[in-house]
Order: sequence, then C-alpha cells, then structure tokens
Amino acid sequence: MIYCISDLHLGDRGYRDNFYVGDREMRFYKFLDYVSDNDGSLIILGDLLDLWQTTAARAIGAYRDLLKRLTYTGSHGYGASWLVGNHDNALGSSPESLCDIELPGCLVRRGPFETTIGGRKFAFLHGNEADPFCHDENPGLGEITAILSGMAEDRNKGPIRNGKTVEDETTGRLEETLTIWRKLTGGKSRLDEMIDNVEKYRLDKKADVVISGHTHAPGRIGTQHYNTGSWCRDRDIFICIDAGAVSMFEWTTDGPKPFDKELR
Repeated sequence: MIYCISDLHLGDRGYRDNFYVGDREMRFYKFLDYVSDNDGSLIILGDLLDLWQTTAARAIGAYRDLLKRLTYTGSHGYGASWLVGNHDNALGSSPESLCDIELPGCLVRRGPFETTIGGRKFAFLHGNEADPFCHDENPGLGEITAILSGMAEDRNKGPIRNGKTVEDETTGRLEETLTIWRKLTGGKSRLDEMIDNVEKYRLDKKADVVISGHTHAPGRIGTQHYNTGSWCRDRDIFICIDAGAVSMFEWTTDGPKPFDKELR
C-alpha cells in the first residue's frame, strides 16, 4: 500500500498554525499508526512545513517528535518520502540537511517524479508548478497573501474565526477579485488554470495517473487526476494506491471513511 497526503503546513503552534487546532495532531498520529499497521509507505506531496508563516527552526522545534515519527511509518524500516513544496522552499536547495538531523531515512525529492505501480505510470507533484501565483521559488503573489493571512491570524489570535479559517477568508476576497478580473480579460479562474496545467503535465509525462496537492481542494477528475487536499483545513484526506488502483479516504476520529468528490 502507498498512502499519499499533502499540505500539513506545520508551524510553530502559534496563532498562524492551522495544524495545531483541535485534535488534528492526535488524529495524524493515529493515521500514521494505520499506515504502519498496513505495512504501507507514505508519500508527502509538499508543504509539510509552513516556512512562509514561521522559521524552519521554530517549526522543527515545535514538531520535533512528529517529524521523527515520520522516519518509521511502516514495518519496512524506512521513513516517508517527502516532495518539497512551495511553503517548504525556504529550506533552500538542500533540504536533505534537515533530514540528516530530524528525518534520518526520509527520502527527500526536490521536484516532481514518476514511477510505475501495478503496471500504471504515476506522476507525482506538489502542484505549485501549475499555479500562476506560486510556480517558482521567488516570492510571488501567493507568498504575499500568506503573509497578509498570517497578520490577520495574529490579530484574530488564532487561525479560526466563526468556524472558518482566517486564511481562507483573507485569500478568498483576493481570489474573488482576481477571478473577476481574469474572466473580464478572457482568462480562467486560478483553480481552473491549475487543474488544466496539472492535466497538461500528466499528458506531457505520458502518465496514466497524476496525483498532486497544493490547492487544498481534494477530489478527482475521472480516474486519471487526483488531489490530496490538505491536513490543515476542515477535512483530512488521503489517497491509497494498491497495485495501481487509486482510492480516496477522509481520516476521521473513527478511522478511514470513503471520500469521492469530483473536481469537475
């Protein structure tokens, strides 16, 4: 079994840290036990840390035990595979230095990769590569909105307000404005453009299936395009690959629950 998740956005357990809300950390440990009990391997498709909201030192210090737990996710004796995302990119070109200290045995990947599972070719990427706001390592509009969201979370003294994330409220207003502007100028919404670009990536790599994260919007398009969603919002989603067959689940306090949402 191969299990795929993304976008934990581990922070410093402060006002900006969505992962630290409620009992999510406890649920995540139980999910790791589930992966181990099934002798599975884990792929984290980016944004394990949120270094747009805090420093690497503070994030690593806050979640030292959890990071070490990722070094033995199954009885196979090696740790998770971690594909570095755009919120991880402050680690620079050598995130392996972190793994040498905190994640021995963790397989770190600096970019998208492909592999064959059960006779099907799979393409894995974080997804920021397809995002017009976050497609390279230079600070862009995505990072600017993250900073503004962090400031709003500090003022709110927490990442949640009226049952919604402050980040979604903050970025949502900007997204609505940009979407209107894009449509007026003949363009697509940011999400539609990202979905299309990920599909183009799949076709370019001649892959049967593409799996990505980044958008925090979990779901699938047919049987060829899957998004892992996020572990720092209202639903914790994971993907299971079993001999080339793909299925989606929501992790709950009672364990896995089938999740089947069409993105289009």
